[in-house]
Amino acid sequence: MRKIKTADEVEKVQRRNNLILGIVLISLLVLSTLGYSIFSRSDDSDSGENSEGFVKQGDYWVLNSGENNFYFKNLPSGVANVSVLGEYDIQDYLEKVVYFVNSNDGANEILVNLGDYFLRYQEACLEGLICEGDLPVKNCSSDNVIIFANVDKEITEVYKDENCVFISGNSVAGADAFLYKILGIS
Repeated sequence: MRKIKTADEVEKVQRRNNLILGIVLISLLVLSTLGYSIFSRSDDSDSGENSEGFVKQGDYWVLNSGENNFYFKNLPSGVANVSVLGEYDIQDYLEKVVYFVNSNDGANEILVNLGDYFLRYQEACLEGLICEGDLPVKNCSSDNVIIFANVDKEITEVYKDENCVFISGNSVAGADAFLYKILGIS
């Protein structure tokens, strides 16, 4: 049989239960707020500054240089093994027409970063090559041409012959290495 309780005993048990429930709810609120603030922070590798001064935004590493933002798929350390031969200067392309041969993702990488510096850009065919379509034929002695060649080559390299820049191997890594060189970013 159950013991008969007085109104004071029932009220005392009720207050104790309400106090315990209140403490549990307040603890839950405090712990969930702390947990959210601790675990919702972004990892530095996903967003935030990298030690090289770049900020990760989606698939790109962004470098703010004064009034301009430059977007790269690879950090300078990621293309350090790409051989870049020749002298490059942004003035060689400033307000000039630039032609692309075998345009691909590497050409897009260059256009995203330097397209505003060009007078205009266009797909072209390099003199001596057989090209499809009615592309204008350009040569290295008088035209600024960027050629993506040997994209299946294992070693990525960038080199210059007169006014032509040849990017072979991984076109995006080669384009980034070319951009770092032309922008003076090490």
